[in-house]
Amino acid sequence: MASFEEKEMAKYLHPADMAEILRGLSPEKRKAFFDSLNPEVGAMVLRELDPISESELLAELDNREISEILDEMPSDDAADIVADLSKEKADQVLQLMEEEESTDVKKLLKYKEDTAGGIMTTEFVALNQELNIEEALQLLRKRIEPGPIHYIYVVDDAQKLLGVLLIKKLIASGPDIKLKEIMNRDIINVHTDVDQEEVARIVSKYDLLAIPVVDHQDRLVGIVTVDDVIDVIEEEDSEDIFRMAGTDDEELSKKSIFRIAQIRLPWLAITLLGGLISCGLLKTFQFTLEKVLALVFFVPVIMGMGGNIGIQSSTIVVRGLATGNINLSRLGKVLLKEVRIGAIMGFACGVVVGTIAYFLEKGLTLGIVVGISLFIAITVAATMGALVPLIFKRLKIDPAIASGPFVTTSNDITGLIIYFILANWLFRIFG
Repeated sequence: MASFEEKEMAKYLHPADMAEILRGLSPEKRKAFFDSLNPEVGAMVLRELDPISESELLAELDNREISEILDEMPSDDAADIVADLSKEKADQVLQLMEEEESTDVKKLLKYKEDTAGGIMTTEFVALNQELNIEEALQLLRKRIEPGPIHYIYVVDDAQKLLGVLLIKKLIASGPDIKLKEIMNRDIINVHTDVDQEEVARIVSKYDLLAIPVVDHQDRLVGIVTVDDVIDVIEEEDSEDIFRMAGTDDEELSKKSIFRIAQIRLPWLAITLLGGLISCGLLKTFQFTLEKVLALVFFVPVIMGMGGNIGIQSSTIVVRGLATGNINLSRLGKVLLKEVRIGAIMGFACGVVVGTIAYFLEKGLTLGIVVGISLFIAITVAATMGALVPLIFKRLKIDPAIASGPFVTTSNDITGLIIYFILANWLFRIFG
């Protein structure tokens, strides 16, 4: 049971603060505290919880309790929660929900999770173009749960989106003026199948508080609000970071160490394969290594610098693609820029390390081999680091993958190939 102090505290706390308190409570106290909240407040608190805490709390609630909470939620948030439930549990919860709310959620569940249709809400204000200002205001006053109204959308009899209105323009206009006479016909909208990352980019570009979502017949079916966009940006950024680390954001919601290991292993397998290929290269050029043992000393430098430069370039390109600062139409300029940057860094590093190699072993050929190899390896790594994400983007593969083990391993192998081929060739010429 929740204590008297906890119940009193809940009256004055913001839902986000209550969510933070819930995360620190034991399962028994967490359930008791949540039970003390009415469904409306419980819905707001549940929306503020992180995925792990939300999953744990939902596991402690029965189907009726979940349905009562979802009835108080915006349809898009309710759909997200239902989508995470097992099919059997989701069906039971939907049956227990109010018919109107359940219908809205079922509509949203038909869309892919990471599209405009998947993140939109069906709660918006749409008025017919033939209404005058007085009639429109009367309809607005009759709304039982007004909530925040960012824009008023103007539609025809078939629910096709025709225009948009700001509240202040509606209030400032004469009572007999029709909506179609004052609406803004220059509408920025997205279709239901547009990727959520593209939706976020458009909202950010045009500084919108909400963006209408239409189907392929241009009928208004929902809106994506700015708070949903913030969630999308956070989700996409987190996903990119996990991909760069060679893992998956699913790892946070998993308790089983075996499942977490299963998520990480495929990415580590790429690195392992690269290591085995590197071992094969060392074996292939064994004769060259036996002849000039000093070549081994600089293998870590060649591999390490190539991998690091590749990560730098790929990270910059991946982030540029995410923010819209880099697009496929600028592919040539991006590549040329990275090649030039790589060449400058390669020249500087090559001169330094090549000079050290010369004085360390008193061998001019070794210094030349190390210096030129490092110059070429860094230049190639910078080029590959920029090129691979752009290719992945073209193939509709998440380019963030190119910033993880894939690009590091490929640049390690490329660096070794350059190093040994050049060494074998130059030592044959100069001895």
